[in-house]
Amino acid sequence: MNKWLQTIRGMSLRKRIVYLFSIAAFIPFISSVLLSYNAIYSILENKLESSAINTLKQTELSLSHTMDNLAQISQQFVYPSNTALNLNSYLETDDLSKGTALNEEIQTELDYITYTNAAAGLAVYIGENGEQLYRNMLIREDFTVEELPFIGEYNDISYYGPHISNNPLNTQYVISIIRDVELPNEKNVTLYLESSFSITKNIINMSQSMNNSFYLLLDEEGRIAFSELASIYPVDHNFYKVTSTASKGSTNGFYWFKSTNTKGWSMVSLIPQAKFDQEKNTWIKQMVFLAIVFGVCSLLIALLVWKMVYKPVRMFDSEIEAISNNNLTFKSEKTNIPEFDHSLNQLQVMKQQITELISEVEIKEKKRADLEIEKLLHQINPHFLMNTLDTVHWLAVIHKQEEIDKMVSALNKLLYYNLKRSGNISTIEEELDSLKQYCTLQEIRYDFQYHVDVRIESSWLEAKIPKFVLQPIVENSIHHGLEDGGCINVVIDRIEDKYLMISIKDNGQGLTQQEINQILNQESHHANQIGIGLNYVKTMLNSYFEGDAQFRMESEMDIGTTVTLIVPIILD
Repeated sequence: MNKWLQTIRGMSLRKRIVYLFSIAAFIPFISSVLLSYNAIYSILENKLESSAINTLKQTELSLSHTMDNLAQISQQFVYPSNTALNLNSYLETDDLSKGTALNEEIQTELDYITYTNAAAGLAVYIGENGEQLYRNMLIREDFTVEELPFIGEYNDISYYGPHISNNPLNTQYVISIIRDVELPNEKNVTLYLESSFSITKNIINMSQSMNNSFYLLLDEEGRIAFSELASIYPVDHNFYKVTSTASKGSTNGFYWFKSTNTKGWSMVSLIPQAKFDQEKNTWIKQMVFLAIVFGVCSLLIALLVWKMVYKPVRMFDSEIEAISNNNLTFKSEKTNIPEFDHSLNQLQVMKQQITELISEVEIKEKKRADLEIEKLLHQINPHFLMNTLDTVHWLAVIHKQEEIDKMVSALNKLLYYNLKRSGNISTIEEELDSLKQYCTLQEIRYDFQYHVDVRIESSWLEAKIPKFVLQPIVENSIHHGLEDGGCINVVIDRIEDKYLMISIKDNGQGLTQQEINQILNQESHHANQIGIGLNYVKTMLNSYFEGDAQFRMESEMDIGTTVTLIVPIILD
């Protein structure tokens, strides 16, 4: 949690704006999607499932109706129909002429019955030894009942699922039945009757075109008697070995639905999952497209807002940086945003007054170090400066510019500490608070993160110390080699009963002894500002503690720099 908060605190203004706009846009959208997803998914699921089940039921009823028609047509071929009686007479007579007449009459009736019934196809009378007594069409020479796909038996009629017609002139699927003729002479004669192949073909084609489904026919034991997907569900295999005995489910990339007929056989519809899920996937794709549109719009708006805010922020940063570098002649361009332009104008007025005050102080006080410190502390009109910064602070609050608010608040506190006219002496507690505000400003100014760790016993917080002695040392650590993720440790502890040791240690790149000498003696261009600050620290320690204080500076390359102050303990 703390790591996450540190990450957020370390984000730039641009990232925060982008994240906030993205969250603001996506939270309502995602909430709507989540609330509607279950309802829409359930509706689509029920719709598709109902369609598949209805189609399966319609197909199963069509096949069942065709089988019932075959059963009804077969009544015209069995006893006591006229055709069956003639067949019985033919099998019993020994009279050749009478037998010839009966033979022609049976053949004529057989042709007539199948011709007048559109649902009937091939019809064959089969004798006791398997010989073909009569037929209305040609029949394959290899015809055997055993190879037919048996699906069940009902009312002494055996039903066989879709198979290639046994008429060699037809290569289409048909449905067939076999039943005993039951002649009075008790001779064993059976009837083989096929449906018209065009009826079966129309049923299967209609079902496939409605929902891209494939069909299986199962007998009472679950054996596959007919399969449109023989490569996955071969004939004569048990369907329940790869599925459950339920009425629906999924396996091998297919959703399956089962409908069981009153005669005991079942029809199974197989629908590819990709086809079944196509409508649901279309809805999901639409939601993804809308999410992309929302995301792009949010990013564009966030970038526009960032550009609108970024320019004024950079101008304020440049103004503050110029003030910190004593460049009071720097002037920013207008932002064309009235609130920011008003604050920048106020800042320009403040800098002009600062320039006038600096000139006045430089003329009057140049001799003593204490007077020089007094000049630095009183060169700004505190009331005007703090009022102006307070105005900037409230403008930032009104316009929700949190980073500007944080920066101005820290600067206001730091300047208040440095400008209050209570002398040059402060407490360690006040000095540490001032250091905290200074570090806050530096975190905003620079593009890397660092951490300042302070360790001190509460009993030493009220100890007296010259003002503004810790900031120059920490500033030296920041300027010389401190990188992203760096750390500055400030440790204050008592030594030798009456002294405090103040240690400021960083883990930066470190300095050579020559560079330390140049900084302390202001012998290099880059060391001027830091050298002045560190010499100010030594001057104030010697002045206030009358030489009873020590200033030490040690450094190792690639390890860091340590500055140690040893001062007497003064609590009064």
